[in-house]
Amino acid sequence: MNLLNEFSQILNRTNRGVARVTGQRGGGRLVAEIQSGATILLDGEMETGKKVYYDRLTSKVLGEAPDVIYSQYGV
Repeated sequence: MNLLNEFSQILNRTNRGVARVTGQRGGGRLVAEIQSGATILLDGEMETGKKVYYDRLTSKVLGEAPDVIYSQYGV
């Protein structure tokens, strides 16, 4: 029994990220690139070249993201 997983499921936490799909691996696996340039594997379905929102904890695609430039600024 993993208490962290149980607690996360109760609260339905998502840590959302944005990535651009660069390829398909088959079986519902996507190859994507995040803003920093790192390559990640995601679970889900989306067309190559599209941006997606994904859950950083589970690597599941949450939906299509708008094609805009994202920036973060410190406060």
